[in-house]
Amino acid sequence: MDLSQSTWVAVAFVLFFILIGRRGFNILTSILDKRKQLIKEELEQAVQLREEAQSELNDSIIKQKEINTEIEKILNEAKEAAKKIKSEAEEKAKEIVKRKEEQAKEKINASQSDAIKQIKEIGSKVAILASENYIKENIDDTSSRELFEQTTKEIKNKL
Repeated sequence: MDLSQSTWVAVAFVLFFILIGRRGFNILTSILDKRKQLIKEELEQAVQLREEAQSELNDSIIKQKEINTEIEKILNEAKEAAKKIKSEAEEKAKEIVKRKEEQAKEKINASQSDAIKQIKEIGSKVAILASENYIKENIDDTSSRELFEQTTKEIKNKL
């Protein structure tokens, strides 16, 4: 059996691939399996990192909501404090105005009392002077003694 060179080359080629191919196929499959395992681990790690990131995002959102509610609470407290301070200031202003009005009324009443007192004093002085002038002009010594005795008796009777 005389086989041609091409046949021998083909047979050698097939044997080479059968003998070396198995070994190469095993090496190639182990390399591909390692690569597959590496990709699988990276995907699992990426999924785990994504879940951690999502968890952190959710925590951040919750914290942000808590902070927003705290801010609203602080703002409401500040508004209430401002209203309270404003109302207290208004009350104090009203009290001050009321006190000033009372002081002004007291000053007016005191001024009126002083004016009435001065008017009475002036009226008394005028009456006394008019009486003195009338007595000097119209009453003589005898009638003034009689009048003096009469008023003295009246004063003793009243006391």
